[in-house]
Amino acid sequence: MVNANWRPTRPGGGGGGGTEAALDEGCWRAQLPPRSRERIVDKIPIFKGRYLKILSMETERQSTIPNALPFNSAGSSSEDSVKRARLPSSNQDETQNAVDYISQLPDAIIFHIFSFLTTKDTIKTSVLSKQWRSTWTSNQYMSFSLPPGGSQKSKGFIAFVDSVLSRYTAKKLKRFLFDAPCPASMRFSLGWWPQLAVERDVEEVAASLDRWLQFAVEHDVEEVSVTLNNHRHKIYALPQILFSCKTLVSLRISRCCFSVFGTVNWCSLKILRIELAELNDDGMMRVLSGSPVLELLELKRCVGVKHIIVESKSFRELVIDSHEFYGQASMLKISAPHLLKLCLLGKSRGGEFRLDEVSSLIEAELNFEMLDEVKARADLLKGLLERLHNVTKLVMGSWCLQALSLMEARDMFLPSLKCRHLILLGAAGHEGVPEAIAKILESTRLLEKLFLQMTCTPDSEIGLNAEWAGCRVFAGEEFWNFVKWRIYQCLMHLRHVEIVDRGASLLAWEPVLSLLKFLLQNALLLDRIVINSTNSKSSQAFEPSPLLEVARILLSHPKCSPRAKVILRYPFQGCPSV
Repeated sequence: MVNANWRPTRPGGGGGGGTEAALDEGCWRAQLPPRSRERIVDKIPIFKGRYLKILSMETERQSTIPNALPFNSAGSSSEDSVKRARLPSSNQDETQNAVDYISQLPDAIIFHIFSFLTTKDTIKTSVLSKQWRSTWTSNQYMSFSLPPGGSQKSKGFIAFVDSVLSRYTAKKLKRFLFDAPCPASMRFSLGWWPQLAVERDVEEVAASLDRWLQFAVEHDVEEVSVTLNNHRHKIYALPQILFSCKTLVSLRISRCCFSVFGTVNWCSLKILRIELAELNDDGMMRVLSGSPVLELLELKRCVGVKHIIVESKSFRELVIDSHEFYGQASMLKISAPHLLKLCLLGKSRGGEFRLDEVSSLIEAELNFEMLDEVKARADLLKGLLERLHNVTKLVMGSWCLQALSLMEARDMFLPSLKCRHLILLGAAGHEGVPEAIAKILESTRLLEKLFLQMTCTPDSEIGLNAEWAGCRVFAGEEFWNFVKWRIYQCLMHLRHVEIVDRGASLLAWEPVLSLLKFLLQNALLLDRIVINSTNSKSSQAFEPSPLLEVARILLSHPKCSPRAKVILRYPFQGCPSV
């Protein structure tokens, strides 16, 4: 065994003088015996693994930081923690010259690590190194979450946040996140006295949140997120100082009162997300006019606003999710001449969307559902598509497919679209889906890529047996051959087709397979057909034999394009698709 106390010496010499000379010349490595060099190299990963394991165990064991904040009461000192973290082995000789790599990390990397942690977890890292004891006080990323519970926990949380902010040493704050989930005392309180206690807690937290947001504004915050789920009886009103934050770049507000009484000065704001808020046209106009560089606006389950007018050239994306129309015969009018992407999502009732000026749109997603009379679907969709004729990428949900089938039944004219990438989301076995697909293909004459995400429902599960293959597919092929003259222009440009099923069961292949065979036989420039049946529950068994039969049918079917390929992707034994 190699002597642990051995030191390299100059050839022919001995003692300390020779050793120092060898070290100065940097040639002692060359004098090591080959076997010793191999053992040293082999021990390096072992020491590194022990070191990281001890750090991980120490971090999990420490739930509080001694002498950092008032609510901590750990029994051991941070000095002992640091010493234990620096001992990767019991061999004293091997650890005498150990390097504390954690303490040597640059501040930029440390703060980057802090950006992924909550403030509470960030403070816990002070046990890892002496350098980290006070580093968290200049962390520019703050994230707080109000713990569920009674009045005592709320008061302790308020004291904790106030203590953190009082120790803050940086001049600038990049992110401030606050989340208040619904406490158990509010969900299950039955008497008047518990309810009054909850309301007092809410008022205390709201008053404290005013101070914290003012602190963030005074420190030139760039990103703010306030999510409140515990205000069933009182809606938190945002402080007016927040509307004058010139450094704000991203703002997300949930369950807050968005009342704007003065001037809005968000000269740096690029992203604005508002959820579960009551708005009005005047306040919305103040916000949009006071945000000259706004790029993204998202309104989710908001009520009150009837006009969205944005003239800014930097405005790029608008998302309306589950809009709640207000009043009878209500309508949400959208006018944004420089808008590039529009998303209408979720379920809505009691109104309709109208696009006034959206001439710059290149991408649109119509994955919404109107819970109203069926007769109004076709007219609403037709009015939207007339304004979306310039988009190159179009996404349509199941509600729009139903509206297209109604248009087909009523022989309604559909405007010509410049769409090159079409994505259809819906139920493959729903009645009228083939007619809806034919209707939209007739209008997308320049289509190059078709993506179908079809969910198989229990009613539409169909087995691939001989009777189905010989009888039912013929009916589907007969339909597509009948409408061929209407969609022939689309067949001249189509290159890529992909079918995706994200459900746990197989696709309802009757309408889908007949469509794929028709495209394979008639698309002049078709490059590939991809069948991607992914199983979201990887633990469930997956039977690939029906899909293999589908692939066999397509591979043996005549094809118009000599380069057309059929690609099958499916999960096998819980593994992802390949």
